[in-house]
Amino acid sequence: MLKRYWAGVRFACYEGEGGDGAGDAGGAGAAAHGGAAGGGNDGGGAAKTFTQDELNKVLAEDRRKHQTKLQEVETKLKAALDSNTLTEKDRKALQENLETVQGQLRSKEEQLAVEKKQLQEQYAVQLKEAHEKAAFFETLYRDSTVERALTDAAVKNEAFSPSQLVTQLRPLTKLVPEMDPKTAKPTGKFRPMVEMQTVNQTTGELETKAYTPEDAVKKMKDDPTNWGNMFRSGVVSGIGSSSATGGLTSGNGQIDLRKMTPQLFLELQKKNPELLGLRPVPAGRR
Repeated sequence: MLKRYWAGVRFACYEGEGGDGAGDAGGAGAAAHGGAAGGGNDGGGAAKTFTQDELNKVLAEDRRKHQTKLQEVETKLKAALDSNTLTEKDRKALQENLETVQGQLRSKEEQLAVEKKQLQEQYAVQLKEAHEKAAFFETLYRDSTVERALTDAAVKNEAFSPSQLVTQLRPLTKLVPEMDPKTAKPTGKFRPMVEMQTVNQTTGELETKAYTPEDAVKKMKDDPTNWGNMFRSGVVSGIGSSSATGGLTSGNGQIDLRKMTPQLFLELQKKNPELLGLRPVPAGRR
C-alpha cells in the first residue's frame, strides 16, 4: 500500500517535464505498468534542425517578401499624392507615411546618409536665417545711430528742416570704429563721421575730410553762400534787411531760386513777396 502511494506521487511530480526528470518519470512508469511505455519510436518525434545556410536563406526570403510589400505601398502612396483632390492635411499625412516607408526600404548606410543630408540642410537654413537677422539688426543700428546724430546736429544749428539736412548728409556718413588713443586699437564702439570735401588752405585743392555730424553741420552753416537757405540764421524777416536772402542772391543781386528750399520760398512769399518779384498780398486777403 505504501509502495503504490509513493510511486503515484513520484509520477505526478515529473509528468510533462523535460530533461532528465522526464526520462526518470518515463522509466518509472514503464516499470510500474509492465513496459507499456517502452518499445516503438520515440513518441512525439525529434524537432527539425536547420543549418546556418538554410536559416539565412529563410530569413532572406522573408526579407525579400517584406521589401516587395513595402515597395507596393510606396507606389500606392506616390500615386495617391498625385491626386489634386487632397486636402492639405491629407497630403501631409500621406507624405509622412511615404517617408516612413522609404526609410524602411533603405539600408542602414543609406538611411544614415539621408539623415546626414537633412541635418546639413537644416543647419544651412538656420545659419542663413541667423546671418539675415544679424544683418537686419546691424543695418537698423547703423541707420538709427547715424540719423539720430545728424538730426541732433541739425536741430542744434537751427536747420529749417532737420529731415532735409539728414537726407543731404546721410549718403556721406559712415559708422567708423573708435580707436583708443593710447593703444591705437579699436575700443569696440562706433561713431558716425561725415566725409565732406573742403579746400586745403595750403594747396588750394579740394580734399576729403571726415567730420563729426556736429562739425559737418556747423561747417555748412558757416558757408551761407552754399547752405544759408537751410538754416534759420540765414534768413531774417523784414523788408530791406541786408541778410533777408541769407546768401541766396546771385552775382547781380537777384534771388537765386536754385538755392531755395520749398520752406524758404513759402516763407518769403508770405512775409517778403517783393524779394521774389511778387506783389504784396493785402492784409485782408491773406
